[in-house]
Amino acid sequence: MEGIKKPLEELISFKEIKNSLKDEIGMIQISGLVSSQRTHMMYALGDGFKYKIILCSSELKAKEIYEEFKCLEEDVYYYPAKDLLFYQADLRSKDILKARAELIDALIRKEPLTLVTDFSSLMDPVVGLESIEKNIRIIRNDDSISLNEWATFLTKNGYERCGQVDSLGQFAIRGGILDIFPLTMDHPVRIELWGDEVDSIRVFDVLSQRSLEPIEEVRIFPATD
Repeated sequence: MEGIKKPLEELISFKEIKNSLKDEIGMIQISGLVSSQRTHMMYALGDGFKYKIILCSSELKAKEIYEEFKCLEEDVYYYPAKDLLFYQADLRSKDILKARAELIDALIRKEPLTLVTDFSSLMDPVVGLESIEKNIRIIRNDDSISLNEWATFLTKNGYERCGQVDSLGQFAIRGGILDIFPLTMDHPVRIELWGDEVDSIRVFDVLSQRSLEPIEEVRIFPATD
C-alpha cells in the first residue's frame, strides 16, 4: 500500500501531524477531508502503531469504514455493540458474538490490529481478558480427553448441545466423535477419538457434514462474553 502512503508523506502538513503523534501532545483535529480521503489518512497515520482504534459516531459509519479498511490491511476487526432488541435472535446474536470474540482473541494473542467500532459499543461491560483467557481450551492431536468433562465445560461456556452441529456455538457428541463449532472459526471441527485419545481433528462442512481438511489443533473460545 505504499502507493497510498507515499503521496501523503510528501505533504508538509502530513509530516507535521505525524510528528505531533510521536510527541504525544494530545488530541489533534484534522478537517477538510472528503470521505474516501479520511480512510486513507487514518491508514497512513496509523503506520508504525501496534494497536489502532477508529471510533465512529454510528454503527452504519463503523461498518462502512471497516469495509474500506479491509482493502488496506488484513488485521482489522469490527467490534459491534450488543443489540438489545435482537440479541436473543440466533443469527443476529451469534454474528455479534463472533465479531466480538475474534477481536478479543486477537488481543489475547497480542497481535497487531486495527479496531473499528462506535460509541454504543463502549457502553457494553466486558470482563477482563485474563478471565476470558482462563476459559479458552486447546485440543491437539494425541491429547487424552473426557467427553463428559468436555460436555460440561462447553455447556458452562455458552455452547449449545444438539444432535447435529449446523451453527456457531453448538456442539454434538456421537459415540467417540465430538463436533464443535468454535466462535472464532468459519467452519466446525470434528474430533474423533480412539478410546480417550484424540485420533484426528478435521474441519468439516456444515451442509454436507463432510470433512474438508485435517488440522493439528483447535482453539475453543467461550461462546458467551
